[in-house]
Amino acid sequence: MITYRKATIDDADMLAQIRVVFLAEANDVKEQDEKDILHHNNKRFMLESFVDNSFAAWVAESDEEIVATSGISFYRLPPNKSCPSGDVAYISNMFTYPQYRKQGIATKLFALSVDEAKQRGCTKILLNATDMGRPIYEKYGFKDVEHDMIYHVTDAAGNAVDPLKNRA
Repeated sequence: MITYRKATIDDADMLAQIRVVFLAEANDVKEQDEKDILHHNNKRFMLESFVDNSFAAWVAESDEEIVATSGISFYRLPPNKSCPSGDVAYISNMFTYPQYRKQGIATKLFALSVDEAKQRGCTKILLNATDMGRPIYEKYGFKDVEHDMIYHVTDAAGNAVDPLKNRA
């Protein structure tokens, strides 16, 4: 039987571990050093974000083991026509272990995340869709958008800058 609950700060390490599994699968992260850095940075993010309430997560459990997760970050932008409150949510960490997929678990976790954003007054919810998750998001009415751009900060050698790497 699958049970659902809101994650707590006590789940931070496990959520970080599962996020690394997700990133290894979705982004082809293979090097153990890179996985270790991702785990460290994600655990720090979880711990800090649970404390300042800028992140929430939901978990699905089977026999008290986490089998799927969802996460949602909250931030503010200056209000505009497409987001009159300025309150924005970003859904991430949608991951289900392979043996539990195709059972509606991700759909339930996604619904809990969207409900959390609505309860917090967010008028814009964003996410980055994988091919596997796209059908769930489209059923909810999420649309692809154009005109977004991204810039990755790099050092002089062209390596991604990790602002958390040198923090205490």
